[in-house]
Amino acid sequence: MARIKDSQAKKRSSARRYSRAKSSVPPSVHSYKVVGDPAQVLREIPDGVLVALVPPDATTEKKLLRIGSGRIQRFRGHLAGPQGRLFARVRSGAIKKKPVVDASAFEPNARAKALLRGVQIAQSDLKESGGAYDLDQVRVLMNGISRQMVDRKVREGSLLAVPGPSNRRAYPTVQFNRDGTVVPGLKAVQEALPTENPWAVLNFLVRPDPRLDGRTPIDLLKAGEIDLVVDAARRMDQQGS
Repeated sequence: MARIKDSQAKKRSSARRYSRAKSSVPPSVHSYKVVGDPAQVLREIPDGVLVALVPPDATTEKKLLRIGSGRIQRFRGHLAGPQGRLFARVRSGAIKKKPVVDASAFEPNARAKALLRGVQIAQSDLKESGGAYDLDQVRVLMNGISRQMVDRKVREGSLLAVPGPSNRRAYPTVQFNRDGTVVPGLKAVQEALPTENPWAVLNFLVRPDPRLDGRTPIDLLKAGEIDLVVDAARRMDQQGS
């Protein structure tokens, strides 16, 4: 481990760890002999201590030079001594290096953040509306239909699926009636909406709609008011155009 050796310790019976050596260095400067790793030596010296370092050999001197002028510099003129191997610490602590990678380049812009926020809101909608079934549970609800038939219903729009954990489809429970059937009119509503994004479809279905007097489209579909919901979906397209 690196340590600092007081150059006058042998001459005193009780030498302090940091004591002033007799030299041509001004009284406000403390002189120490470097023993071990110079970089570690600099970390051991307390803040606020003005210190001069004397490398005992050429190898240590090279190590001092590699630390960099931001932390240590060679004394010039008559203070350097006859061999010119006296160094002064410029400041303590590590030098902050400019990062190689610009972290700001990885920060999502406003549009990307809005997209992420939209997905987070939609996932909150899913949770508040009752969560979702997985594929096997949907097959049970729909009287044991095949996986291929489930996929077909999703493609044609008569069944809503959203991306679930591990990129597996999840089927919002809110689209099912109490008897396990899918609410009527779901396909017509999805065709009328200006988006095919399943999260946006879910958001439309479960949020109170002012065009429907504050009622939710999914509740109206369950009540058989398909035309009202389809009309609201079309007017949503007109509002965005």
